[in-house]
Amino acid sequence: MNRRQIESRASAIAKSAAEPFGLEVVDTEFVKDSGVWYVRVYIDKPGGVGIDDCADLSRAMGSELDRQDFIPQSYILEVSSSGEKPIRSDEEYDRFKGRWALITTYNEIDGRKRFEGVLQGNSGDCVLIEVDGVVLQVPRPSINSARLAVHLEEVFGDD
Repeated sequence: MNRRQIESRASAIAKSAAEPFGLEVVDTEFVKDSGVWYVRVYIDKPGGVGIDDCADLSRAMGSELDRQDFIPQSYILEVSSSGEKPIRSDEEYDRFKGRWALITTYNEIDGRKRFEGVLQGNSGDCVLIEVDGVVLQVPRPSINSARLAVHLEEVFGDD
């Protein structure tokens, strides 16, 4: 079973397990990070996700993953808020419009390779992101990585 098949099957389990808790599964990935395999599930719900939501889904999903036992590698199951979720498709740039995001590029654009601000969706072959009040166009082929991010001013305020 390849990585995409594992992600697909784990995603189906996650969605089924999330429904009774009123949670939405935003993404599921099976990745190797620093030599360790992870099944990462990103969730959301109206009003935000709490630690209990992550723990509830982790328990429900963990027992079903153990029962089905289809992942050959040892892995760690991580369930978290969609707050740091990787953006993996063109559709997600539009879906998460209005959310805080971090985009890094392979090459410098206007003297920078890191763009953190409010995602504004797609426009042609570019992703739009508002940084410091200015909407910038980042060509999709230049994007090295993109993910939702936590805006620290929202968490801690501007004190």
